[in-house]
Amino acid sequence: MKVKKVLVLRKRTTYQIQVEDYHEERFVKLLEEKSEIVKRVLTAHNEHLATVEAIHAELERQKIEYVSVARSELIDPIEDVDLVIAVGGDGTFIDASHFLEDIPLLGVNSSRSSSYGHFCLAQSENFPKILAQICANEIEPTKIMRLALTLNGHQLHQKALNEVLIAHTNPGATSRYILNIGSQKEEQRSSGVWIGTPAGSTGSLRSAGGVIQDIYASQYQYLVREACQRPHENWHLIKGLLNKDESIAMTSEMRLGAIFIDGPHVEYPFTLGDRLEIKPSKYELATFINPDLNKIFSHCENLQEQSK
Repeated sequence: MKVKKVLVLRKRTTYQIQVEDYHEERFVKLLEEKSEIVKRVLTAHNEHLATVEAIHAELERQKIEYVSVARSELIDPIEDVDLVIAVGGDGTFIDASHFLEDIPLLGVNSSRSSSYGHFCLAQSENFPKILAQICANEIEPTKIMRLALTLNGHQLHQKALNEVLIAHTNPGATSRYILNIGSQKEEQRSSGVWIGTPAGSTGSLRSAGGVIQDIYASQYQYLVREACQRPHENWHLIKGLLNKDESIAMTSEMRLGAIFIDGPHVEYPFTLGDRLEIKPSKYELATFINPDLNKIFSHCENLQEQSK
């Protein structure tokens, strides 16, 4: 692909947020005391700054025009660039995906001492090689599923890359809702409902008992958290896989419910009578990733089973 102009989207480190933005006295004191609670923060901050500097230098060396912005500065959809480079970890990568339709995305793990970087194909060391391969068409972007959300007839602009959580805003309260899949409908009580993509199947869904999927799988899944069934109840819509042409809908019976998209930062109210419909988006994410990135989790679980 021709890469003439790039948007570098960089995260703000914990150090920058706590020390530079908020001047958090307790945090600064712990740093000065070299407390183990914040020991990794300064290391991760320095690693991140060095990675950002290396990326800028390589783009300049290859004579590629770029704009570099903090992810917190993004407001409008990203346009008029050939490639977006998300520098940080998975959070930065996911945030970038919410502002993209068809522009390819490359993730760079900027601090391997503190970030796993599941979606990040590049690090500081291999970034020049990967960028050269992209420019030479030696590697091409692939498409992975995202979910479209329609709330009360209005489509939300964020497309979920990992998962959606529908739950009460108070984690100690019961989530109440009506769940619809096709012709099936159930009134349920639980700790909430996860609905996630293959990309999100190795995160919260896996921890909650979901199925690990191949990153390119054509199905998505739902999982009810801690179903509160009474002795006479036998619900059928507890967990399952759905095809691309299937949707799942929920109607809120909560006064203080919420919809969380890809973590805690994107939240919408989900109050009494609100109806949410979720289905795969026609706009899949174009990204440069390792096609085997989900398989390591399946391998680890197989090893754990064998050791029992």
